[in-house]
Amino acid sequence: MRTLKSLTAVICVVLAPVAALAEERPLALVEHVAAAPDAGIQMFDYVYKNDKIDLRPNGELRIAYFNNCQVETISGGLVKLRDDGAKVTKGGASTIAARPCQTASLSLDKAAREAGVAVKRVTPFPEEEWREVSVAAAKPRFIWPRLEHDGEASVTIFYLDAEPAETVWQASVTDHYITYPDDAPVLQPGMPYEVVISYDGKRHVSGVFSIDPALDLPISALTTTVPLGL
Repeated sequence: MRTLKSLTAVICVVLAPVAALAEERPLALVEHVAAAPDAGIQMFDYVYKNDKIDLRPNGELRIAYFNNCQVETISGGLVKLRDDGAKVTKGGASTIAARPCQTASLSLDKAAREAGVAVKRVTPFPEEEWREVSVAAAKPRFIWPRLEHDGEASVTIFYLDAEPAETVWQASVTDHYITYPDDAPVLQPGMPYEVVISYDGKRHVSGVFSIDPALDLPISALTTTVPLGL
């Protein structure tokens, strides 16, 4: 059995996708959308740089950016997403606010490691194999990139501090997200787990995560979520 010892908290965490799933990395997560039949998006969708979203005349949209812990709320208008915030035209308006969160960056440079909220582990394996997200929620939500023709996804969670890794829970879902259910085995705080999403028996995306009840983060769609495919 491998022994992984929990040490301290670092601020920025990374999930590594199994393969490139899109030309671009997701920019933000949709936390709320309403009164926008032409927006082409729904709750828990990923949105990307240069996406165009129609909120006319009175649609509402709130997105949480992965890289900078900012939340943008947009009312009405036409929206084009950019790295530095949305460009809103045709009578729309937006506001940006900071929110404590764990960012999901592509790099694990020194500055990133010194800036965020995940459990850092001591392990003999290369660091890139143990990039990990921590959430305070005992029953987190798992979200992954939507496929062009979504079929039934298989969701499997493995306990990694065992040799070989043990299967903890499995389920199937026809959407691109799922919340860990009340009747599933309890996920132990501080322990490393891997969630694997597969379609037709082929691995689509995966990520390592842990439960950390000590995280002091506000409850929101993003802060209770393990985002995959970033």
